[in-house]
Amino acid sequence: MNDIDLSPLEASDLPQKDSGRTRTRSEEKRSQIMAAAADLFTEQGFDSTSMDKIAERAGVSKQTVYSHFGSKEGVFVASIEAKCILNSLSSEFFQQQEPTAHMLLELARHFHELLISDEATRIIRLCFSGAESHPDVSELFYSAGFENLHRLLSDFLAQRAASGELDIPNTDAAANQFLFMINSDEAFRAHLGLKSKLSSQEQDDYLKSTVRFFLKGYRSES
Repeated sequence: MNDIDLSPLEASDLPQKDSGRTRTRSEEKRSQIMAAAADLFTEQGFDSTSMDKIAERAGVSKQTVYSHFGSKEGVFVASIEAKCILNSLSSEFFQQQEPTAHMLLELARHFHELLISDEATRIIRLCFSGAESHPDVSELFYSAGFENLHRLLSDFLAQRAASGELDIPNTDAAANQFLFMINSDEAFRAHLGLKSKLSSQEQDDYLKSTVRFFLKGYRSES
C-alpha cells in the first residue's frame, strides 16, 4: 500500500447532511422534546430534570413525552444518540463505500467536532459530577455514545480487514486506539473549560496526521 495522501480531503469535500426532507409533525415534536431535554439535563442535572419540566420546555404534554420515549432515561439516551447522528456518527455513515482514508478522516472530523461541542462538554461534566452517586446516568451516556460508536467503527474496520486492505488482528483494540487519538488534548481542554491552543487548521492537520499514522500501522503487506 502506498503512503496515504490526505491533503485533498478538505471540509468542503465531505458529504453534506440531507436537510431537504420535510419532517412530520410527530418528528417535529420528538425533536422539540430532545432539544428541551438536552438543555434541561445540562442546566439542572439529571435528578432535577423531570418529565413535567421537559414537557413544559418543549411545549407539549407530558403524555406526549412518555409516548415518544417511555421514560426520562429514554429521553436522555435519545438526546445523546441524536447528537451523534447530527455529527454523522451513525450506522448509516459506516455503510458508505468510500475509500478508507476518506472515511476515517470524515469520522475523525465529526467525532472531534462532537467532543469539543458545548453540548457534549456539558453532558460529560454532568456525568463526571454525578459518577459516584448516579453511575447509571454515566452508563447510559457511555452506552449510547462512545460504546455504540466504538462498536460501529470496530465492525467497519473488520470489513476493511476482510477485504484485504488492512491487517488488523484485533479490531476492537484498533477502534479504541483510533478514537482515543481523536479524543486528544483539545477535547480535554474543552471539558476543563480551557480555550483551545490550536487554530482550526492546526486541529485539522492533527486529525489528518492521526489517520495517516493509523493506516500506516495497520496497512496490509500483501
